[in-house]
Parts: sequence; C-alpha cells; structure tokens
Amino acid sequence: MQNRHPADRLADVRAELKRLKAEEQQLRAYLLEHPQDRTGQEHVAVVGSQSRKRVDLKGLADEIGASILARFTTFGTAVTVRLQQRQSDA
Repeated sequence: MQNRHPADRLADVRAELKRLKAEEQQLRAYLLEHPQDRTGQEHVAVVGSQSRKRVDLKGLADEIGASILARFTTFGTAVTVRLQQRQSDA
C-alpha cells in the first residue's frame, strides 16, 4: 500500500502497534507464568525486577505547601498528531 496518504498510513501503523502491543503482553504473561519455558532457539527470556522512586506530588504539596511546590514545577509542551475517522461524502 504505497500510495496511501500519510494520515491513513499513520492510522495503519498505529493499529498495527496496538495489535503488536497486545501480542507482546500475551507473550510476556506466558513467559512469567512458565519459568521452565524461557529458552527459545535464538533468545532466552531473563526475568528481573527493579526498584523505582516516585514522588507523591499531592502528598508533598500537602506537606510543604502548594505554593512552594509550584515554584519548583515546570511545564513543557509537546506536539501531538491525533487522527479522527473521516465522514464519507455520500
């Protein structure tokens, strides 16, 4: 499908990514549930864990005050491309 408009192709790609993400989740769940079956012909699934730190912004604001927290809060912008289905010209 080489002659598809970029907006239509972007929708195709996003649909494929959604399908692949669902397949990834199924495969990941299988590997977690079957530790004896994690070695393939080309790859080995290695399961690990990692710790993450997260800041409770609401709790911090309650503790130190929202105005102090606001002084150290920054905002950025991002460009997004959203798609919506076209209405047919029938």
